Amino acid sequence: MFRHHRTTRSSGQALVEFALAATLILTLLSATVDLGLIFFTVQGLTAAAQEGATFGSHPVMVMNGTAIQSVDVDYAEIVNRVRYSGGPKPAGFANLLDLNNDGVLDDAASAVSGVISTPKLPSSYIYIQLLKYPNDILVDPATGADITPGVCDTTTAGTNGDMRNAGKFCYVRVTVKYNYNFIFPFAPVFGGKIQLKSSFMIHIRSSFIG
Repeated sequence: MFRHHRTTRSSGQALVEFALAATLILTLLSATVDLGLIFFTVQGLTAAAQEGATFGSHPVMVMNGTAIQSVDVDYAEIVNRVRYSGGPKPAGFANLLDLNNDGVLDDAASAVSGVISTPKLPSSYIYIQLLKYPNDILVDPATGADITPGVCDTTTAGTNGDMRNAGKFCYVRVTVKYNYNFIFPFAPVFGGKIQLKSSFMIHIRSSFIG
């Protein structure tokens, strides 16, 4: 009788231990899967941002008749370069044609939602900046702190014209955002999704002065 009672107690204890261990193992497994997918998704965003910034590093002249109005970047084409950096059909871990990940292609929704139609605004999923770092110094040599950039001018002619002075001290930075939906929502605080982003910055490559 004593032995039977002890066996029953051991079986119950083993069942509880298995349930606790299985819960922990499944949680770790789900976290590993999501973290791996997040890593590869960010890599895809980085490649897309690099593609867009590299194209944008070659500025274009905006004409007003025969006169040069400004030297700027082609925002619309940078957006296209980012979106189609993985090909014309959705591929990879991040669907770059649906950056807010709502199941609707951004080119159809952007006119209403502003997902990609406003690349000069920080809220856009593809955010394009023209930045100026005086003397091409990005980090303060005395403190090691990042220098806060200014805005690179696109319209002023002459040697002080930033973009009209061979892109002097000017950089283009492209930031790409993507809403990642957790496969195994192990972190309910995120509400089942998290916004990922990656940026790439490159010096403007221009020889135009005028």
